Amino acid sequence: MFRNFTQVVDYARKLETKDLIVASPEDTTILIAINDAYQMNLIRPVLVGDKKKILDQLMELGISKRGYEIYNAVDPKDAALMSVKLVSKHENSILMKGLLQTRTLLHEVLDEDHGLYTGSFLSHIGVLEIPNYHKLLFISDAILNVLPNEEEKIKIIDNTYNFVKSLGIYKPKIALVSAIETVDEEVPSTVESRNIVLALRDQEKFYIGGPMSIDIAVSHESAETKGIQHVVAGDADVLIFPNIEAGNTFYKSTTFFGNSNVAGLILGAKNPIVLTSRSDSYRSKLYSIALAVVSTDIT
Repeated sequence: MFRNFTQVVDYARKLETKDLIVASPEDTTILIAINDAYQMNLIRPVLVGDKKKILDQLMELGISKRGYEIYNAVDPKDAALMSVKLVSKHENSILMKGLLQTRTLLHEVLDEDHGLYTGSFLSHIGVLEIPNYHKLLFISDAILNVLPNEEEKIKIIDNTYNFVKSLGIYKPKIALVSAIETVDEEVPSTVESRNIVLALRDQEKFYIGGPMSIDIAVSHESAETKGIQHVVAGDADVLIFPNIEAGNTFYKSTTFFGNSNVAGLILGAKNPIVLTSRSDSYRSKLYSIALAVVSTDIT
């Protein structure tokens, strides 16, 4: 089990180098992260976008183009199409979103003719290394699914479970997050949490609890103060948020106010898809690439 991103990167460096196809990489932090991953032998860079701009940026950064495959695309839509087609042709390759809209990339990912869609439900996994938390924390869904219903949340839980299990967390502790820890008909997420816990009560793959407020999910002291006794309380591996607003706010708040390192992937496609926020740091992009390399090896 990985307890921090340093361990993830160290493990990834021991694995076979993967092809990383990046759609619209015309961004300083993206190019630096890609080059560092390349220098570590994590990936072989394949860049798809405005070729002249990419070459100019590489030169400005002092990065040699040697070892890079660079394809010219006329616009972000073309970059997304070309990138997905390249991923389809490269075995065990990784797709990465650059400076283009998520919906533009996903439109090509979901295409039945050339896409990476398997029929499975797609969800985003955020991985957070928070200074005052004792292990990596996994959250979903902060970027992709806006307002998942109960059935969709169960699919998100299934995607997340399969992913964290592949990282060595064999019986994860999953918290269904809400504003409060009691069921209140006026707070719909608490009702959904109760229903999901009931629906999954007979499974033995993971521990699940909810509704849970954030403090109870991650703090033994808060759980004890509020009289909550549950195996998940204070030790959650996974937080499942009620909607994208709650998940995205938590994701970005921990980054900007909590000095956390983060990584992000889309789960459920044929190949790993690196998907970070465009405002995420260089470290976030590098850690996301390393996480994708590891997931390719062990899934």
